[in-house]
This record gives sequence, structure tokens and C-alpha cells, in this order.
Amino acid sequence: MKVLVFGGSGFVGRNLAEELMANGYQVSVVTRNTKKAAHSLGTRVQLIEWDNNKPLSSICELQEIDIVINLAGESIGNRRWSNPVKEEILASRIRTTRAIVTAINNRTLQPKVLINASAVGYYGPRQDDEITECEEAGQGFLAQVCREWENEAYKVKNDVTRVVTIRIGVVLGNEGALNRMVMPFKFYMGGPLGKGNQWLSWIHIQDLTSMIRFIIEHQELTGPINATAPEPVRMRDFCKVLGEVLKRPSWLPVPEFLLKIALGQMAEMLIHGQRVVPKKILGTGFEFRFPKLRSALEGALGNRNGV
Repeated sequence: MKVLVFGGSGFVGRNLAEELMANGYQVSVVTRNTKKAAHSLGTRVQLIEWDNNKPLSSICELQEIDIVINLAGESIGNRRWSNPVKEEILASRIRTTRAIVTAINNRTLQPKVLINASAVGYYGPRQDDEITECEEAGQGFLAQVCREWENEAYKVKNDVTRVVTIRIGVVLGNEGALNRMVMPFKFYMGGPLGKGNQWLSWIHIQDLTSMIRFIIEHQELTGPINATAPEPVRMRDFCKVLGEVLKRPSWLPVPEFLLKIALGQMAEMLIHGQRVVPKKILGTGFEFRFPKLRSALEGALGNRNGV
């Protein structure tokens, strides 16, 4: 089967391409910079250059695509959330998703399934509530971004294409958010962010990529799916286990006011959390390779014990 991935040159996209190719799929990645993408993806992936300000009809040979996976969007964690940055975070997701949906509706693309990324930020701050896929969108900037992103994907209007939105938690792997969380531990300054009682919904990169493949192969799965491990943890417990895996203490909390000074409104996503559980995927028999935090961190960090 032929898979077309948007945003496929990032951390999740590269691991997803490996997972799919190892299981017999043909993978093409749409990117604005084929030279840069070739450096990270290698030669086994077909690269297609496209500017997301243009319609997808400008790309040839899309009729044979069976699966479309959309991971594309400006990073939410690289810069302070000024108004222009917030506008680009939202617009970058809407532009690409709208182009994909338009191409599907006018039959430029005719995939059997569209899997569109989202995030657990969809639910907004929920304190201790256990959250399944049936919950409504919450409040705040990230909730707004996820809600509008998903709404765009559900504008697909045909009986051929199944639409799934995956609400992804913090992805644990050898890149991404975990790398940033490890750094203070290297200098014996690790500890929870904020009060430490906020929930952290996480998933190992291998479980995320195998979950996406599972969704492709199970036609009964549709609509929103929580892409998180079965056991979310509080921030203080996450940092405690992380310190134990790294053989470093977890003793220095970062106060909320310092996070707000350093990160501005972006501190929201660290101070507030969601206790998200993957009820829908568990109900279909998906098995996690890393359901427990300790084994997930050990798998993600490999031989970095002791930093």
C-alpha cells in the first residue's frame, strides 16, 4: 500500500516511515525542502516537493495513494508564543490540512484513510479528571489549535475516506521533548516543572508509530483516538522515575513564575496537564510495547543511564 506523509521529516515522521517500510508499505514524504529531508530520511523514501500555499493538484501521481498521514505544522515549543508565532502555529496546520481535504473532496487524492495529527492539548487543563475520547474540547490556545485542526480534517465529504484524528501525548524517544527534559538532570538540577501535581500523558515513539499502523489496518477505527500510554503520571512522579533511570536526583522544582518569565504563555502547556487514557484503541486489542513509564524511559534513553 502507498502512504503519503505530510510533515514526515521530523522526529515522529522519520520513525513512522521506518515502521511502515519495515512492514511492506511504500512511503512518500511531502516536504518543502527535499534536500534537507533527504539528509534525514535517506534514499528509501520517495520525496515530493510542495509549497503548502499551492494546491495539491500541482503534484503529479497522487491518484494511487492509499493512505494519507498529516503530521505537518509549526513547532509549538521552539519559540515564545508572541501573537505572530501563535498565528503561524495555527495557520500552518490549517493550510496543509485544508489543502489535503480539498484534494480529497475534488478527487485529486482518493485515499482509504486520512490520519490527521492532533494533541492531548485538545482537552485543555482538566486537573484530575480521567479523559477519554468522548470528552469535549477544553479552553486555552492549544485547545483552540487542536479543535480547529481537527475540524478542518473532518470536512472530508465522501464515503471512501475514513478520517481519524490522533491526539498525541508527550512522545518519548531519543529526540524531541525528552531530550530537553533530560538536560537539567545532566547538571544535577533536575526536578518537576511547576507544582508537580499536573498530569503528564505520554507515549513511547515505538508505540505511537505501531499505533498509527494499527489504525491503518483496522477499518473500524474512526474519529478521535487518544495516542497515549494507558498510565498517565503526575509530573513529579515522571521526573522521579526519569532521575532514577538517569541515576540523577530529582530535587529542584522549577517554580511556575520562573516558567512564565522564561516562556511566557507557552508555559501553559507545562504547568497544566491532562490525565488522558487511550480507551478507544485499547478496546480494539492494540497492545502497547511500553505500557509502563520506567520501561519506556529506559527504552527511549538507551545507554544514556548516568547521562
